[in-house]
Amino acid sequence: MNTPAARRLPGILLPLLALWLGFNPSPLDHWVQDRIGQLLAPPASSDIVIVAIDDASLAQLGRWPWPRELMAEAIDKLAPARALGINLLLADKSDFPQSDQALAAAIARHGKVYLPAFPQQSGTSINITGPLPAFAAAARGVGISDFPLEADGSLRRTYLASGNGAASLPAFASLVAGTPVTIETTAANHLDWVRSQPRLLPYLAGGSQYPTLPIASLLAGDIPAAQIKDKTVLLGVTAAGSSDEHYTPILANQPKTNGVLINAALIQAMQQQTLVQPLPTAWRVGLLLAMAVSWQWLASRRRSTHPIRQAVLAASGLLLLDTLLYQLLHWQLGVATLGAGLLTLTAANFFLQQSHFKRLAFTDKLTGLANRHQFDERIVLALQHSQLEQQPLTLLILDVDHFKCYNDHYGHAAGDDILRQIAQVIASMVRNPQDTVARIGGEEFALLLPNTAQKQAEAIANELRYRLLSRQIPHHSSPLGRVSCSIGIYADTPGQDATVRSIFEQADQALYQAKRNGRDQACVADGVLATRI
Repeated sequence: MNTPAARRLPGILLPLLALWLGFNPSPLDHWVQDRIGQLLAPPASSDIVIVAIDDASLAQLGRWPWPRELMAEAIDKLAPARALGINLLLADKSDFPQSDQALAAAIARHGKVYLPAFPQQSGTSINITGPLPAFAAAARGVGISDFPLEADGSLRRTYLASGNGAASLPAFASLVAGTPVTIETTAANHLDWVRSQPRLLPYLAGGSQYPTLPIASLLAGDIPAAQIKDKTVLLGVTAAGSSDEHYTPILANQPKTNGVLINAALIQAMQQQTLVQPLPTAWRVGLLLAMAVSWQWLASRRRSTHPIRQAVLAASGLLLLDTLLYQLLHWQLGVATLGAGLLTLTAANFFLQQSHFKRLAFTDKLTGLANRHQFDERIVLALQHSQLEQQPLTLLILDVDHFKCYNDHYGHAAGDDILRQIAQVIASMVRNPQDTVARIGGEEFALLLPNTAQKQAEAIANELRYRLLSRQIPHHSSPLGRVSCSIGIYADTPGQDATVRSIFEQADQALYQAKRNGRDQACVADGVLATRI
């Protein structure tokens, strides 16, 4: 019997995982990226100020919506700002036309007001809901606020340009930030919603906050102009329970984020030129595949005695490379799942190999049967169980008759072949997993049979001899002219004073009695005597 090679998981698994991840970034990639991004995130910039429609302002000024004259007054008080983004959807007309006219006039007077438009799902199509035409005409610009939901219901990315038929509207945050955006002017199909230039939402250091001014305090004249002079100002709702709250990874300690904070973080990243772009799919697939194949090549060329440690170092290197790519070049790759797969496959192969080595340590290389080491362990357990349960135990020791003469006449290669054939015959007698067949010496074999009485043991021994003789293996140096065997049998219910040595000695004495009686027979031990069967 040939010694089986160590099993390994197919080498194609890691490249296949890399290929799949290239098209489908996993939640683990996002989770690791969020933890590292939040750890290395910058604090909120003091150059961005939020004017908040907060709970205190609502309590003081009444429920929303307020008279638009109040909004016009707030805009006038924010004249010193570098830019003013109103993070509110002003799509509905007021009941009083003069109120809308007052607000439009205030927007025009300010001269640096930007308004958002929002994509709205309508059946299978997406339409733009924007500010009233009068407000849009008075504003410095109208930008799209496009944050598609991820599969887990969170917001994770935005687009620098979107629109019906073409990405013709720049992002609202980019207008407020004052950063240029490339837009498309040619529409392919006006029914299709087109997005371009994807970007990831940035992270902010935990606990950091943008300077926030209640709008009620602004209207009351309690905010000095110096607090907003030359600042980028965002006006929006921060009151608890508003519909403008979303799950985002921006802040580690604040899973739900309002829209005005999301835009503030985007504006900061745009102004600091740190907004991260997801790698195009083709690049991502190529890089992940290259990493997977490179690891396999390295692992095959440099066999390590500590493969798991080597895999941990490789996975750590991938994470470091991914972090540098994210922080320095502002590209998102995501290698956490590939690193985890690399570690898992390496560990699985390592334990498969260790299991293989363990099998080798307990296996006779020539016959594939259990070796003496495994037999010694199994007989101890079998004896303890028989003594505990008061069950019979049988041990058969088999010796090939005139084996030395066979080797001398036919050669050692033929002798090895005979041992393999005998191993097959003995292994065919196994009835259940508790039975053990072992090669315990050169031409000596053992068959351990728990819960087997003497009558069964005698029948098994005779059947074993019959099966060997029926093979009619020639042996010209034997009086029988064919290969035969002698068997010594111990079959009894061991007492509490029985030991492995005593059992083995009784079976061995029975074996020698069978040899003295002329070989090609089985004898059963009966105390110190041995009886031919």
